[in-house]
Amino acid sequence: MSVAGIASSSALGEALGTQAASNSFNKLDFYLVKNEVALFPKWNVYDSMYGSIKWQPNMGEKLHGLTPTPSPVQRSTFAPARLNAVAKKDIYKIGEREEEAHLSYHRYESGRFRFLSSFEDFWRDQLQYQHQDIVRQIQNANNQFVRTLMYYQTPDLYIAKGGSGYLSSSVDLDGTAAKVALTQTQIRDIVNDDDSTSATSAAIGEGGGQEYRDSLVTGGSGQAAGALTLKDLYKAMLVLQEDVQAAPFDRQFGVPKTSEMIKGKYVLVCSTEAWASLLWDNDLKKSGGHEFASTSRDFLKDGFAGDLFGKITVKNDPFPLRFTDTGAWVDPQTVVTTTEGKGKVIPNSNYTKIADSASNDIGSNEIAFLCGADAFKTISVGPPPKEFAGKNISKKKLYGMNWNGQVDLTDQFLVPTADITSTTAATSWDMNVYGDYLKFISQTIHGGIPGDARHCLPIVYRRRRTS
Repeated sequence: MSVAGIASSSALGEALGTQAASNSFNKLDFYLVKNEVALFPKWNVYDSMYGSIKWQPNMGEKLHGLTPTPSPVQRSTFAPARLNAVAKKDIYKIGEREEEAHLSYHRYESGRFRFLSSFEDFWRDQLQYQHQDIVRQIQNANNQFVRTLMYYQTPDLYIAKGGSGYLSSSVDLDGTAAKVALTQTQIRDIVNDDDSTSATSAAIGEGGGQEYRDSLVTGGSGQAAGALTLKDLYKAMLVLQEDVQAAPFDRQFGVPKTSEMIKGKYVLVCSTEAWASLLWDNDLKKSGGHEFASTSRDFLKDGFAGDLFGKITVKNDPFPLRFTDTGAWVDPQTVVTTTEGKGKVIPNSNYTKIADSASNDIGSNEIAFLCGADAFKTISVGPPPKEFAGKNISKKKLYGMNWNGQVDLTDQFLVPTADITSTTAATSWDMNVYGDYLKFISQTIHGGIPGDARHCLPIVYRRRRTS
């Protein structure tokens, strides 16, 4: 139920109870759920690939998973016995790999806002935008949680280099930097995006943290990352397909069946900038012996989107991981603090710029992910869309549903007030007994375990744009 914790004596409680408001305020929960169901898929990037675990209340504090291990193929030829001889036989034993992770949780609240007795004004001016914003932030946080596991818990990484890329494990980087799969206990030691050795440990800093990323930029023995090209993507795909033997996806989670566009393919999750730069890739030229060139398609007229080599489909991350030439992460957005435009949210210029030379501030380096099936299993966040696929859902069924990340509307919190002693409102607080103010609240449960983390391959490259 999306409208919760409302006192019957409050302004909204009275509005919900009046007969005159039966066609507006009494349908508020339906408006909110409809809004939530529409918005969650808009920001869903990673959950639809790996969010296979359905959250249940009282799941416990730990997440357990058993990953079956198939029997190996251990011969190259096969010569069975003749019919008049004793038959030979193979006995296959299926193995199991157990994974365990502690569940975690996080809470979200909107700022408080005033209740308006006019429903149209209340919905348009107060509720709708606040609700959209908190849903967006919840889904972005879940994207970041899954992506954090995908980056830190994978054992290797692909370094793009203008078509001559290679695995991080195949080269010697600066110092003792080498990619390793970190534990979730180690990941929780990272606070405020600072995964440097000084803030965490050498195992974290050099195993995937800031010192490791710094080595990808400075490039010991000339091993610095370069531009991402189609040939790099093809070589990375061959790593998954041949070296790791990762299975392509056969379904998405939390989406209608008609939206399952990734069957039989690997998924590249990258920025729109990286994808757009591939339009000018040298291997798309129709002359000079470039093998990827299309002779039947005009990319200027038809666009460049969707599918690569019949093996890779693309999803865009609106806020991809970017880091400076010292390996430090860069925040995507910032807030204007100067007088002109103060308080306005804008893209962080250090996040959007590409430096012409080495920079300690500008995020000129980026990470994409080439993903196969079953790399991770995570707890899904958001309403189950199949429950709302029909034209009608009963109010009883709606009230009985409870999903991970559900957003509720409440008036149960303290508000600033003034008393008879003229205490300033900024320092005096009281219960919100009159229901003048409301806020949205939500709580998410997060958990994830690796299926086979090798099936996810992060790709590091130097950003570029068309000159």
